[in-house]
Amino acid sequence: MKKLLSIIAFLTFACTLFAQNSDIGWPQRQDKEKITVDPNGQDITIDRNTFIWQPFNDTIGYSIYGSRYRKAKASKGWGVFLSCIVAPASAFLLGSGIDEGDLAKTLIGSAAIAGSLGAGIPLWVKGRRELDWMLDDYARRYGPKPYATSITAGPT
Repeated sequence: MKKLLSIIAFLTFACTLFAQNSDIGWPQRQDKEKITVDPNGQDITIDRNTFIWQPFNDTIGYSIYGSRYRKAKASKGWGVFLSCIVAPASAFLLGSGIDEGDLAKTLIGSAAIAGSLGAGIPLWVKGRRELDWMLDDYARRYGPKPYATSITAGPT
């Protein structure tokens, strides 16, 4: 029972690792103006440089980066599967082999843990690093520059 609870706790922890990556993206300029009125009614500010947050989604990734995006996403997915699903299942097999005194289960479980973590963690890291690079590249090349300077001429 302890083994089952520890596997469930590990899987729960592993699933919470993705909770922070839900809103990666870049700011994009809105078409509307933001109008701010001073509380005493003396000053009105019109900001034409208002920005909203747009996510970097699969459509953008596939259309710009193509197979490189697919490969990075698959690499990360397989890394997560090996590290969070196969490794705990192998640990359960290893634990049951040790409890029963079965040498074959113990060897298979230990080899499966070593293989799944040895392949899963590098795949996970490589895929995440590649996806982060694509997001940074996209934001650098196509994202708006919210703090760019501009010169305007007009009556003052």
